[in-house]
Amino acid sequence: MDNIVLTARLDESYAIIGTGEYVRRMRKVLFKVVSVDDCDHGDGRICTECAPSWQLDYEFDEPFPFERVRRVTVCDLIDAGKIRVGDTVASPDSDVTVLITACGGLMLPDGRVFANPSAAANAARVHSAD
Repeated sequence: MDNIVLTARLDESYAIIGTGEYVRRMRKVLFKVVSVDDCDHGDGRICTECAPSWQLDYEFDEPFPFERVRRVTVCDLIDAGKIRVGDTVASPDSDVTVLITACGGLMLPDGRVFANPSAAANAARVHSAD
């Protein structure tokens, strides 16, 4: 699998609470396939160990050399009773908390609501750096 580069997309679209405005944003991301020993499981690298977690938020093009996993959504977690609408969740990478919304979204303090947890976490990191 040396020198294989995979193309993925991260849906960073969001709604702005109270305005009804929806901003559509897709980011293309490249991942280099590496061995487990050479992977730090961070941006830009993917191995057999971290491939399942990257698939939770990223859509990978074919061919994809790893086993596909089922994507779990915020709505799935609400339905399973793991989280509730109105709960707040702290981002491990910043001091920003998000609110779980009725539509299964993650609302940042500035009123942006994301469906994708990685997109919300990225936006929270940028927000806390401001």
